Amino acid sequence: MPATKEVVSLHGTLRGEGRQRTCSVRAMRCSVYEDESTVPVAITYSRCDIVDADDFPDGNYELEFDGHKVLFTKKGEHYLARLVDCDTLPR
Repeated sequence: MPATKEVVSLHGTLRGEGRQRTCSVRAMRCSVYEDESTVPVAITYSRCDIVDADDFPDGNYELEFDGHKVLFTKKGEHYLARLVDCDTLPR
């Protein structure tokens, strides 16, 4: 199955520490296609970054965009993606 990768800019919603705002997100989008199809059968995102700055306090946040959620921790001026143990996620 052919696949394409591209860096895309999206709008998302950042929530946490009692706050919420819309934000700009840059991510790597991978689209997988069945042979000769122009419509992807799967789309995944990686390397998600929150592009714009804010005055939110350090702490834990959840970013939601395009139906996906990514967990971040803010330290200083930087948002760092958190690794999640899949065994601890609700099923």
